[in-house]
Amino acid sequence: MRAKDDKAARGGFTLVEILMVIAILGILGVIAFSKFGGINEKYKVEAETKQLYADLMDSRGRAMQRSRVYFVQINANDYKTYEDTSPAPDGDGSLQNTDTLIANAKVSHAVVSGDIAVPLSFTFNRNGIASVTGFIRFSSTTQPDYDCISILPTRTKMGQYIGGVCVEK
Repeated sequence: MRAKDDKAARGGFTLVEILMVIAILGILGVIAFSKFGGINEKYKVEAETKQLYADLMDSRGRAMQRSRVYFVQINANDYKTYEDTSPAPDGDGSLQNTDTLIANAKVSHAVVSGDIAVPLSFTFNRNGIASVTGFIRFSSTTQPDYDCISILPTRTKMGQYIGGVCVEK
């Protein structure tokens, strides 16, 4: 009886019990990390969509404010906007090497064709009217709240790409 009482009085954990707890914590850590990775990816796509949208709206607003043509060039991994300043003072309506670069951004999620072919070049005229109609989207394996931008002559909206269309939000 004495040996049993000594074991009960010692308390503590066995090596097997400690290893089981470590294994369970490891599994929970992997699950949490994979969930966090998906959420992080979702927010990155949304941030890129919102930044492109803001730059497009800035170009449209500047075109109306300054009564100048603004050029937009969207490629798979970057986009640029230019103000038509060449030749001075008001430009000539065509993109020149000497026109003023307004925005130049690289994107980590590829811009892919919605119903507008990428690479894409279009303009906002002096009244802020876009020369294209359709939508573009960011490629992603997640389902972010915003991952596409619809461009119409008189408005630009963000949305979610669902079933082959950009559903505006």
